[in-house]
Amino acid sequence: MHHELEAGPIATTCSPSPSLSLMAKVIPSPDWFVGVDSFSLCEGGQWKQEVTLDLQPLDAGTDSGFTFSSPNYPTVPGENVTRITSQMPHHPANSFFYPRLKELPPIASVKAIRQDRSSARQVPMSNHILPNSMSPQRFSETPLDCEVALWSSWGLCLGSCSRGGVRHRSRYILLRPANAGTPCPELEEQAECTHPHCLRRQ
Repeated sequence: MHHELEAGPIATTCSPSPSLSLMAKVIPSPDWFVGVDSFSLCEGGQWKQEVTLDLQPLDAGTDSGFTFSSPNYPTVPGENVTRITSQMPHHPANSFFYPRLKELPPIASVKAIRQDRSSARQVPMSNHILPNSMSPQRFSETPLDCEVALWSSWGLCLGSCSRGGVRHRSRYILLRPANAGTPCPELEEQAECTHPHCLRRQ
């Protein structure tokens, strides 16, 4: 998500200092959003020429759930607004849980450009999803580690009493690695075992 905002045309000086506040819902979550709170558009009494703000996901604290698809269970009483990070909430079900990352890449960007009084010099406003002006490298280089399910139960012990038996268990891939993330571990495992029938004969 990328928005360009017009910070004029108005007087060249800005006093009292104006500030920018905005928020946008992260659909389909019931209470996740991105936003800016009281960001000053002035510096030294002058309008800033151009400002770009990278935004991180925030949790309004009104709904209990870790993922986009979690059932809507109101949080009672409501909690304070918190920033969602790669490690908080610390739960594998968290849609943004990537504990290997120090921080998440931005999921939105807001760009404010000062406009001159002359309409001929005005920059056209836009509202694009990941436009060319944003560097896609920030989003494509995030390493994703392989995630696998829990081991299944051990299978039956198969084999003869003279040679000994073998049993197997398996697991499957939940998320394939990308961008030099940790590769997947073994998905099948076997272990020696003794069939109960063999134990009864001894």
